[in-house]
Amino acid sequence: MERARIYVLDDDGKKIEEKTIEVMFNPREYDHKLSVTWTGDRGIIPTFGGSNFESLTIKDLWFDTYEAGVDVREDHEVRQAGKVKKIAGTKRITELGIPSTAGKDSRRPPVCLFSWGKFNFKCVIEKVDTNFVMFLSDGTPVRAKVTITMKPVLGARDILEYKGVEACRKVRTVIEGDRLDIIAAKELKDPALWREVAEANNITDPLNFPRSEDIGRVIIIPD
Repeated sequence: MERARIYVLDDDGKKIEEKTIEVMFNPREYDHKLSVTWTGDRGIIPTFGGSNFESLTIKDLWFDTYEAGVDVREDHEVRQAGKVKKIAGTKRITELGIPSTAGKDSRRPPVCLFSWGKFNFKCVIEKVDTNFVMFLSDGTPVRAKVTITMKPVLGARDILEYKGVEACRKVRTVIEGDRLDIIAAKELKDPALWREVAEANNITDPLNFPRSEDIGRVIIIPD
């Protein structure tokens, strides 16, 4: 079975091969979370208000160096099929949460790519929990369980998608002097469709629209 990997990306989004972390054992499970915001008064069908960016939690990544007798936190080398292979220790994952660029205006952590089969997740590391469960007689840890929580790194199009903008045919920013029939006439070529615009945006008092708080609001133009 193909093993999961964590790649570190450079400023151009390319993988830095020498910093690749290949897990010793694939995770048994992971959590992929996304929350959705709905707006509207109680008892009224809600309107989609956008999605909050998800997180990915990789549970129970096991690191085991008991047979090699070396510190599980440190990188080490093993011989497999006549070749020497470098194995990443737990410290490498912890370091992914430390800013790699320091400057007067910027301190940011490494951008990573979690990859397992066809699943890819571009991210930064938000949290690393390491549980050491086995030790040598001198206290050296040789087995550990690591759980990683990651936040996505999104491009401009991805952000629009998560906000739900691209799920709509069109959006419009409300300005002074707008009325629902004017908006329907301009955007749908039929002022009689003002009710559809009101329903799509949960506007419960269409005769007084727009109120002062509606100026600058982005509304959905329904299909």
